[in-house]
Parts: sequence; C-alpha cells; structure tokens
Amino acid sequence: MKNKYIKRPVQITNVTTGETRMSEPMPVYAPAAQGISAEVSEQSALNPATETTPTSAEGEMISSALDGLRPEASQSEAESTTATPESGGVQAAPEGSGKSNAKGKGKGAAASKPKVSIETLEQFIAHAFVQKGRRIRLDSKTERLIARSPRLADATMNALFALSDLDTRLAVPRQLLLVSREVGGFPALREALKSFVAEVMLRHPIFADADLRAVVRNLPAASGAELALKRVANYMPPSTEGNEALKPAELQELRRNAWQLLVTWLATSRGLNLEALANLLFQAVWSPAARELDDDNARLRALTEIEHSAGVGVACEKFRQNVIDAGFACDQAQRESAGLREVETELRLQLQQVETERNALTNELQELKVNSTSELADARKQHEVERTHLRHDQEQLRGRLIRRLGDSIEMLEVGLTALRNKTPRTEVMVERAEHVIDALRAEDANLKEE
Repeated sequence: MKNKYIKRPVQITNVTTGETRMSEPMPVYAPAAQGISAEVSEQSALNPATETTPTSAEGEMISSALDGLRPEASQSEAESTTATPESGGVQAAPEGSGKSNAKGKGKGAAASKPKVSIETLEQFIAHAFVQKGRRIRLDSKTERLIARSPRLADATMNALFALSDLDTRLAVPRQLLLVSREVGGFPALREALKSFVAEVMLRHPIFADADLRAVVRNLPAASGAELALKRVANYMPPSTEGNEALKPAELQELRRNAWQLLVTWLATSRGLNLEALANLLFQAVWSPAARELDDDNARLRALTEIEHSAGVGVACEKFRQNVIDAGFACDQAQRESAGLREVETELRLQLQQVETERNALTNELQELKVNSTSELADARKQHEVERTHLRHDQEQLRGRLIRRLGDSIEMLEVGLTALRNKTPRTEVMVERAEHVIDALRAEDANLKEE
C-alpha cells in the first residue's frame, strides 16, 4: 500500500509563551501501515464544510484511541510536523512532500483528499465516530469485507469505547444501529453492531437507571417502553462536584439523541412497526411537549419551525391512515349496528308476541287448575256419596239374600224330612219346593231390575 497524506489536527507550541493548542486539520504525512488512524482522519478532509474541529483534549483522546486500533506506527508520523521558532507556530513538513506540495499549489486541495478505504469493523465504527452523528452508509463491497471478521477483540473494544466516551451527547450510536438494520445477508455483522451499540448505551449515564438497563437488555421484568421513553426524554443529570453542568441546549440535544436512540433500539430489538413507534412517540414525547405550549401562537411557531418534514410526514401519514381505517371500521360498525337494531326490533316484537301468548296460556292453565281442583273435589265428594249408597245397597242385598237363602234352605229341609218319613208325604215336599222356587224367581227378578 502506498503512503499518503491525510488531514488531522496537530499540536502547536508557541516558543515564546510556551502556550499549546491544536491547529485546524492540515495535510500530514501518514504511512499506509497506520491503518484506521489514517482512514478516519482522511474522512475529515472529505467533509470540510460540516466537520467540527475537535478541542485539544478531544484531539488527543481520539488520536490515542485510534492508535489502539492499528499496528505500531512508524516514527515518520511523529516527524511529520516540525516547529519553526521564527514564525512562532507550526508548519507542515512531511517527508517527500515537495513534489506533492508543488502540484497542490496549482491543482488546489484535490490532491490531498484520497479515497477512504475501510476493511474492518473497527475501522467502520471509528469512521462513524469521526462523522459525529452525520449519516453513514455501508456499501455492499465494504459490507462483505467487514463481514469476514465481525468479531471485535477486547483491546479493540476498549479503544472504541474510548471513542464513544467522547460522544457525550450520543449522536453516533443511532447511526450505527440504523446501518445494522440495513445489513442483509450477514447476521453476525448485524449482531456485532447491535451488541456494540447496546454496550455504548449501557455505558452512558443517561441509561444508568436499573430499569432503563433492563429495557435495553430486553429483560422480562423491565417496565413498559412508554415509561422508559419518558424517563429518557426527561433526563436530568445528577449534580456532582468536579463535573461541568450541561448547558440547556446541550442537555436538550442529549435528551433528543437519547430518546431517538432508544426508539431505534426498540424498533430493532423488539421488532416494533412504524405505527407502534409513532404511537409510542406521541404518548411519551410529542404529546407532553405539545402540552407545554401555552397559546395558539406558540403552537403556530412550533408547526412552522419543523425542520425534518419527512419524519413528521411519516408519523402523520400513519395517524391519518389510522383515522381512515377507523372511519371505515366505524362505518362498517354503524352498518352492522343498523342491521342488528332491525334484528333486535323484530326479535322484540316476536318476544312481546310470545310473552302475550305465554301470559294467555298461563292464565288459561291457572283457570284449568282452579276448575280441575273444584271438579275433582266435587267428584271425590260424589264418589264418596255413591260409594256409601252402594255399600248400603250391597249390605241390604246381602242381608236380603241371606234371609232368602235361609228361608229356602229351611223349607227344603222340612220337605226332605217329610220325604224321609216311613210314609213319605210328597205333597209337603212339592209344596215346599214350589214355594222356594217362587221365592228365588222373585229375588232373581228383583236383582235384574236393580
């Protein structure tokens, strides 16, 4: 690989006063072996209009962290700048740069902007931190290169965490998380990005609350997403001695970046759709912010100061579609309700008719019960009377038959006695027999008449 020039801040020491500061990014000789340090520093030259110049402390920390991600750099980098006492400042003096500088004077800055080449995951993550929250992309070629070895070593992770510690307002992790959602056929790379973002979130003070950490880890005992989002949106850093308090604008930016990151994390880790996310944001962020507006003028100001129209359009389109779907569902429900009301009216009429018939049958049954009870009582009484009469008649008949039989037996015995005499008297027997026969015929006629 060829050596190339990159832009990076360099330390300037005033030989008169001894004051030290960091310069604006300037061309510096960087051997290709420096790896990611050269790559991420080159990106600063690609976006000069939007690059934010780091402070001296940040520059030293970034340089130190990036040094941990590459092999031992050659001493040519250390010798790439030399102080000039005459000018009291710093002059870039890279080795072998005379020809390049001569050409640069005629052709402008184009010769000092080499193309960035990213081949490892740590290089890509460091490149994201150099962008400081600006949108990053991962083309298919770089994606395949990074996916060959997506695992991050412990030393590499520590160096990247040092970079993340500089991102105190959480501007970068959401961009990495969005890139992970675009990774197609490399699940290991996608999970590595998600795992790194999760660790960065857990390292930040805004997610220090135990419940928020449970939400990030997707634990079953974690609170709801709405409550977690409200906690992040209303975060107030603890006041501790030795730490510089955030300005209101900085705190507002931190809160915004944090809840945007948390929403993106919930969409990625829990698979929430856009409709659920819009409802979640409305309940936890947008609605509370809207309630703080005092009058219509403040609301008008808020409406006319919307910067990201696309996001508002997505949310409003989801809400609008929900309203349309709810309107269709309401119309369908009203039609079904009208049909059900008609059915209900018919059923009520049928019910009234059935109740009328039931009441009539109930009354008729009651009357039948009363009548049957009365008739049954009369029948029982009459039956008792008749049974008494029949028993009386039976007793009379029995007595009469007994007497008749007794008289007939007695007469026949007298007639038999007359026949048994030494001189039988047949006329007595005939008379007695005729008398018995007449009596039995008379009794037989009486029985037939009864």
